[in-house]
Amino acid sequence: MPTNARRASRSPEWGAVQIGSAASLIVCALIALQVRVVGSYWGNWVYAYIQPVGFSALFVFAIAAAVAIGAVTASADAIHRHEWTIVAGWALIGVLLQLLLRSLTPFGFEQIFASNGANAFYSVTLDHRLTDLLADFSRVRLTFPLHPRSNMPGKLMLVYALELVSTRPLALAWLLVLLSNLGGVLLYAFVRDWFADPRAALYALVLYLLVPGKLYFLPLLNTVTPTVLFACAYPFVRWLRTGRRSYAALAGISTYGLVLFEPLPLVMALAFGIAAVTMFRRTGTAVTRFAVDGAVFLLAFAIVHAAVYWLWGFNAIGAFRDLAAEAVAFNNLEHRRYLIWVWQNLIDFAVATGVCQSAIFVTMLGTALRGRLTDPLSMLCLSLAAVLLVTNLAGVNRGEVVRLWIFLACLFQVPAAYVCSRLNGRLAISLVIATTLLQDAIGTQTIGFIVPG
Repeated sequence: MPTNARRASRSPEWGAVQIGSAASLIVCALIALQVRVVGSYWGNWVYAYIQPVGFSALFVFAIAAAVAIGAVTASADAIHRHEWTIVAGWALIGVLLQLLLRSLTPFGFEQIFASNGANAFYSVTLDHRLTDLLADFSRVRLTFPLHPRSNMPGKLMLVYALELVSTRPLALAWLLVLLSNLGGVLLYAFVRDWFADPRAALYALVLYLLVPGKLYFLPLLNTVTPTVLFACAYPFVRWLRTGRRSYAALAGISTYGLVLFEPLPLVMALAFGIAAVTMFRRTGTAVTRFAVDGAVFLLAFAIVHAAVYWLWGFNAIGAFRDLAAEAVAFNNLEHRRYLIWVWQNLIDFAVATGVCQSAIFVTMLGTALRGRLTDPLSMLCLSLAAVLLVTNLAGVNRGEVVRLWIFLACLFQVPAAYVCSRLNGRLAISLVIATTLLQDAIGTQTIGFIVPG
C-alpha cells in the first residue's frame, strides 16, 4: 500500500488519539484548579476536594511516565517472542506504579482497609462466621454497615478466604491489590484471543493497570470486580473460539461466581450475546448447536446454585432481588433524581475510564456509526456503547459510578489499546499512558475518593 494511502487509512485512529490527549489535558487542568467537580451537587453526591495539587504530583507523574513509557516501548516489540515473561513483568511494574501514585493520597492502605466508613467488609468478617452469614443472609445483612449490607456475600467470602493467609489489614489490602491486577492478565488473554493481536493485548494490560477509577479506589473490593468479570468472560471467549461445551459449562459456573460477587456486570451479557450471534452467523454454526450449548451454560449455573442452596441455605436469586429493590429505595431516600444522573453518570464515567480513552472511544464509535470503520473495532465499540446505554438508563446507580462501574471502565481500555496497536508506532500509546498517569496523579492527590471514617 502506498504511504499516503496507508496514512489516510489510519487517520481516524490518529485523530482519536489527538482529540483524547487534548481533552485529557484540559480536564486535568480543571481538576488541578479545583473547578471541575466529580459528581453533582444537584444530584446529592460529590467527591470533594481534600487538598491542593502540589509539586509532588508532577514529580510522581514524571517518574511514573518515564518508567511506564520506557517499559512499554521495550516490551511491545518483544511480546511475540517472550509473551508471558513480559506479562509477568508488567504485573510487577503495575504494582510499583500503583504504589508510587497512591503515595500521593493522605490515607494509607491499612487505614483505608480497617475503616468502617471506607471498607466495613473487614469488620463484618471479624464479627460473624461465614456459615452463619450464608444460612441467614437476608436477615443478618440488615445488621451490617451500608456497603456490606447492600452487596451480595461474594465480597465478604473473598475477605474470609484472604484471612486464611493473614488477618492484618495491610496484608489483606495488598492481597486485594494483587487480585485486582490479576484481572489485567485475564484481560490480556481475552484481548489476545478475541483480536489475535498480542500487542493490542499488551496495551490493554498496561492501560488496565492504570485505569483512573481503579487506581483511585485501591484497595477496596470494587477493584477486584474486573478480575471476577474477566474470569467469567475468558471461558466464554474460548467457547466461541473452540465450540467446546466444556467451556460453556465453565462459563456457567463462573457466571454464578459473578452473581455472588457483584451482579451488576451481568449487563455485559448484552455485549457477549451480540458477539455470540455474530460469531455463530459468521461461522455458519447450526441454531440447534447454539441452543444446546446455551442449555449447557444454564444447566451448569443451575447446578452450582442448587448446590450452594443445599449446602449453606443461601438463595442467590432471592438475595439479588432483595438488593435490587433496596437500591431503588436508597436512591429515593437520598434524593438522587434519575434525570440528573442520566447525563452526570456519563461525565463521571469518562473520568473513571480516563478522559483520553473515553474520547478515543467516542471518536471511534462515531466513525463506526458512519460505516467508515470495519470489524472488529466497530463491533467492540457498538457493543460497549449498548452496554453503557442500558446500564445508565436502568437508573440503578445514581452517582458513585467512578467506583461502581470500575469493571466497565476497565473494558473501555480495549478500544484505545486496539487503536494504538493499529497505529503501529510508539507515540500513540505513549500519549495515552502519559495523559492517564497525569490524571491519576492529580486526581489521587486532590480528590477524596476514599476518606476513611
